[in-house]
Amino acid sequence: MSEEKIIQHSANALHALQNKEKGWGKKLREFLVEILIIVFAVSITLVLHNWNDARHERRLEREFLAGIKSDLDSATVFMKAANANFQPAVDYFINFRQQLTTHQFNAAYLDSNSWQLLNTAYFVFDMGRFEAFKSSGYLRLIENQTLLKHLMNLYTITIPFQIEADHLVFDHRRQYYNEHIGPRATYDFTSGNIRVVASKLVDDPFFRYFIIDYASYLKERKDQKEEMMEEMKATSAEIAAELGK
Repeated sequence: MSEEKIIQHSANALHALQNKEKGWGKKLREFLVEILIIVFAVSITLVLHNWNDARHERRLEREFLAGIKSDLDSATVFMKAANANFQPAVDYFINFRQQLTTHQFNAAYLDSNSWQLLNTAYFVFDMGRFEAFKSSGYLRLIENQTLLKHLMNLYTITIPFQIEADHLVFDHRRQYYNEHIGPRATYDFTSGNIRVVASKLVDDPFFRYFIIDYASYLKERKDQKEEMMEEMKATSAEIAAELGK
């Protein structure tokens, strides 16, 4: 009911009480009828308003979940390709560590792949959709509390940790390389590769520590990202199930 109609019925109720030509019984009946009309109309209006709000909130929830699923699926595809491209770097450090252990060096392999010493695979993820929904107070709209818990864990713990871990490992490795390895190395300026064995780096304690240490760190980075991919896939599947209800 419009505001004008409510005012009209309110005026009718007041007029019914003030009408001196009618007895109190009739005046009271007319007054109550007008009040009941107002109450009924307002109640219907509130019901329709709440129903529209509920539909709007449900639409917001589903649009958000569909967008998040798309983000997670895209990130999973990106990470799968990034991990595959980064695997040679992990292999290089692990093979190099093995060669340091046996003191049997494949100079051609070590030199031609020396660029792997600084190869990186930073994890980049756009948190904008989640943060905007969260800052608007709309996370309360997600009715599936288990799904909400998994989303919160993924977006507030797992993903930020992996992003920060990449920076800690890769940035520190580059700094260590620039300070202790680059200045001591000799280069093949035709290929741009380091002559690892010819540079006697394999005998340098700093370099040996660098290889042994990062052989574990880089494998750990790759393994943890694969675990995160599985978490993303599981959450995406949960969202698909929720949207299918």
